[in-house]
Amino acid sequence: MYIHSNRIYTPAGCIEGILHIQNGKIKEILSKNANVTCDLDVQDKMILPGIIDTHNHGTMGYGLMGECQDTEKTVRGYLKGLASQGVTSCLPTAELPYFKAIAKIAKEEVDGAQPIGIHSEGPYLNRVGEKGIDTGHPDIDLAYIQKMIDESEGMLKLVALAPELPLAKEAIEYLTSRHVRCAFAHSNCNYEEAMRSFSWGITVTTHTANVMSGIHHRRMGGLGACMLSDEVFNELICDGLHVSNEMIRLMLRMKNDAYHKFMMVSDNVPMSGAPIGSYRMAMGNGDELIVTIDEKGYCLSDTGRLCGSTLPVLSGVKNLVQNIGLPLEKVLLMCSKNPAMVYGANDKGSIEEGKDADLIVVDDQFRLFYTYSQGRCVYDSQSDKNIFNTDFLKEHAV
Repeated sequence: MYIHSNRIYTPAGCIEGILHIQNGKIKEILSKNANVTCDLDVQDKMILPGIIDTHNHGTMGYGLMGECQDTEKTVRGYLKGLASQGVTSCLPTAELPYFKAIAKIAKEEVDGAQPIGIHSEGPYLNRVGEKGIDTGHPDIDLAYIQKMIDESEGMLKLVALAPELPLAKEAIEYLTSRHVRCAFAHSNCNYEEAMRSFSWGITVTTHTANVMSGIHHRRMGGLGACMLSDEVFNELICDGLHVSNEMIRLMLRMKNDAYHKFMMVSDNVPMSGAPIGSYRMAMGNGDELIVTIDEKGYCLSDTGRLCGSTLPVLSGVKNLVQNIGLPLEKVLLMCSKNPAMVYGANDKGSIEEGKDADLIVVDDQFRLFYTYSQGRCVYDSQSDKNIFNTDFLKEHAV
């Protein structure tokens, strides 16, 4: 297959050319004058590396939280939903009942984003954040952690936890010894405590700045530790809502080698893509929470607490480029190249010869037209019209 574009974003820069795709790989990048017949000519639309979202609980009416009668159907719908938002690979942020379905589907040719691992945010979290209500936390159980490892069938890549909890150090050392990364998450730690936890083996910080102690000029907090530690990689929600654009600018100036250390994430929940309104959101403990989606994309509880996100990473890309003025080449490192490197997906993350043909086609407003995963078109804006799970609206709309 041959695809032409006037603007293909490669590590060497933006070029006009033709992508030759064979057996799911980018076989070669030809000049614009190559004597071949193109299967698709997107002209002045941009071809970008596919987005790798490593923190995503759900989208388009499909979620990986709470009870579910058909986990495989839910996971497949979720992965198709991700593809409709420009995601070609992901770490589904799932609860334990979904692990086996994810592991099974990951071995197939997926009609959607490709799972490259599993992310468990919790269950060992502590800080509830701004306007939150402390509902307590479960005690760390190493036997349960081993069950998570076993049921993931080798796909568990990231576990996020609050390092101030009892047995956190033992849990971090246990997980890292089994090649599972640990993330600093939902924590009340101060600067010194956070830095100590990084020495135990934490290498990722969960949705950095959100649900952690902030920076004060006399108390640097957990956020200060995240910025001043050169060893950790930082997730960041870049929608401009969870972290203000001014703070994003500051964080990118503070962090050493920032463009190679940040990973853009969505933290999306099943309401991503849903109409403005109120919805019942399943919680991990079996309870439900009423959340409201507003016109800006906030997902808020009745107390004003942020409960995940509804805007995909592609919206964050648009925000960083159009509102903050960052070079697109730098932004692509954060949404594609860096997560591929951190989680060992060495064949992904950039448009280069020999790598997987994971691509998206967008215009200057970052509207998505096509998503390709390993050379297969898994989303076509002209034909894929009914992605959202209408059953979700019937069951969860208030």
